[in-house]
Amino acid sequence: MRKAYSFNARGTCTSTGKEIDALCVFFDTKHSMSELVFFDELDESLPQLKTLPDCVVIIADETNLVSLQENWTTSTAQQHIFQQRGMRKNVPFIKSYYFVAWDPTAGLSVKNAHGSGGAAANFTLPIDSFISQGLHGLIDSNPVVQIAPAGHVFRHPSKTVNKLFIQARELATCEVELAFVGRCLAHRLKALTLPQLSTVFIDSMGIYSIVREALTFANSRAVIHSFHSYAELSELSPPTEPYAVVISASTSGGMARTLHSDQRFDDERILTLIDTTRSGRTGNVLIALDDLTPSYRKPMADGTETQIEIFGEHFSSKAKPPRAVTLGMPHEPKPLRKFLTRFGRQGLVNLNTQPAGRLAPRLVCLDSNVVASDTELLTWLKHEIDWRVSVAIDHIIHAGDTGSQTLAEAAANVLQAAKGSAIRPAIISYTDLTDTILNRAKGVLVVHAVAGDGGLLREISRDLREFLTSDVPRHFLAGVGLPQSEETWQRLQQFLVRNPSTREYGFSTWLVLPIGSEGTVNAWQGLSKCAEKAQMELPSVSGVSKSILTQSVDLAVQSIRDADNGFLPTSSGASLSLSDGFLFFGDVFNGTLNDVPESTTYTTVASVLQAARDMKVPANQLKPNGYESVVLSPENFLRFNDNLLQACILRAAHPSELDYSSSPHLSCLMKEFLLKVFSRHDHAYGAASLEFAAALACGRMKLIAEDRNEVQQKALEKLSSGPSALLGLVCLMA
Repeated sequence: MRKAYSFNARGTCTSTGKEIDALCVFFDTKHSMSELVFFDELDESLPQLKTLPDCVVIIADETNLVSLQENWTTSTAQQHIFQQRGMRKNVPFIKSYYFVAWDPTAGLSVKNAHGSGGAAANFTLPIDSFISQGLHGLIDSNPVVQIAPAGHVFRHPSKTVNKLFIQARELATCEVELAFVGRCLAHRLKALTLPQLSTVFIDSMGIYSIVREALTFANSRAVIHSFHSYAELSELSPPTEPYAVVISASTSGGMARTLHSDQRFDDERILTLIDTTRSGRTGNVLIALDDLTPSYRKPMADGTETQIEIFGEHFSSKAKPPRAVTLGMPHEPKPLRKFLTRFGRQGLVNLNTQPAGRLAPRLVCLDSNVVASDTELLTWLKHEIDWRVSVAIDHIIHAGDTGSQTLAEAAANVLQAAKGSAIRPAIISYTDLTDTILNRAKGVLVVHAVAGDGGLLREISRDLREFLTSDVPRHFLAGVGLPQSEETWQRLQQFLVRNPSTREYGFSTWLVLPIGSEGTVNAWQGLSKCAEKAQMELPSVSGVSKSILTQSVDLAVQSIRDADNGFLPTSSGASLSLSDGFLFFGDVFNGTLNDVPESTTYTTVASVLQAARDMKVPANQLKPNGYESVVLSPENFLRFNDNLLQACILRAAHPSELDYSSSPHLSCLMKEFLLKVFSRHDHAYGAASLEFAAALACGRMKLIAEDRNEVQQKALEKLSSGPSALLGLVCLMA
């Protein structure tokens, strides 16, 4: 077992301003160490580095550092051999050797420094920075951070949902690493070194050994009390004696915030071992993950993933490689051709348009007036009322938009004719509902021309429960349903028809086409956030002049703004296009393809993807399960190679379905395809290059890091000579 923890660190000499590389070797000196063991540890640490460092930094407790330095000075032969390892062609690459003492009160200090060959030491070291990098090395080498498989997220005990699960207990996997982390904890949280400290609160027994090591280092006899995460949090109160609080890990900072704001614990006595960031956090953070890599700053979930509930402190993730799905005829939704025939040319308005009477824009918006005037729908309405609607209905409630009102008027006429009555059913907007209006109602028909997931129908149903007794018949009628999934629509129906009476209420729909979930952030919103970030912080990209980089990013941002209701253009600025022969259009638009709006193509692709998620055949189903993730095969971008179709797939797919980072094979296939797209961006083959670059830049599409870097570097080589929106998006991939 090793008695030293070594890591490479990089920093700036505080006296000269020069960048220096250092080999840091921390010695656990609980037991005596012979000169042979001492030099063996140094010799074993050096070959692990790819390049020779500028200096070697030996770190140990102050009481034991003297014996280590004696080993260095008295064993001249061993010292000479080790120094020779730091030379190339008689040139000393390792220029200095430092002995750093670690004291619980005084902290870290250089006690002795030796230059190579008897010369003076060259540098003034940023010791604290080196120690932080040593902690980062433990994050990289140990299984501390678990990332949920594609299509999954973790649901934490705090109810936070994201892609990360942090196991702080894995930070130290051996005795010497435990000694290092314990000293780092005592160094960062000064409350642990106070002589009068009586109690240390911890949220998990998994970090008991780390906290105990820190207290042993500080010569403290404080008692450690575990409050077991959120179970006993509300019962805690600050003791009168000096105390400290150590939280194992957090992704939201919620526990530290609650302890300070609600339980009144002093934030200077609170420390979280590992958090995703330091920004906006209560108390101290020992390790912030976004200091290691900026990828932790990106959104972690989009709302469409399967949740993995976390209980306790243990979790292990072993999954099969992702299964790739290629779209084809088995994935065509049955109602699609009918939908395209009736509404494909003029029913769908532009993407991200605000429907009449609604506060927020909708990604896919079907004109309710076009639906309400459809002759086939009106024919169906008559037959549905004749066969399925109760004769007792004398009040019709519509959803408030003009299309629903028109459909309600048509339903009233059919009901009046069917009953042969001179009295027409009363027509009411749902915004005007009161108990007095419905106090004499014998039956109610609720009409909605175009329903999404049916949220408004649910709201009306809840109001009717307040205004009517359960034995009053009611029937819910939707012209067209555009829900997230088949399951969503089935749940809506169950909610509407079930009631305390002995009979179910009625429910009718003419056409239902599931189009998938927009998630918490849809593709347009995600790209807009990426553009906002680019304006605040210019990416760091080598090989591109600053002026060209700035102009390119500005062009990319402007392209994103201009495409709020559509897609990014080709590299020449032209709109994306579609040719005849799209599999899922069939012969619906033969000879009239120019009349088809982009929103129709997007809705078609979105419905096909959702049909793939909803289908029951496991081999073709675009849906992950507990042990297997699923992605869209790169073959889809070759099969559907019109640039508009490629853009629609990129925007309509869930991010997890474009996550190739866990499959070297699929990532390589996607890399080869992207290299061709970017190299031929000014040809028809690569006309959707801006869309592919945008998907990579905002994180919707993910490759293995090496593949992503290769795609970016080769694209930069071809594009860096002049400013362009494509170059700007490629730079944002960093």
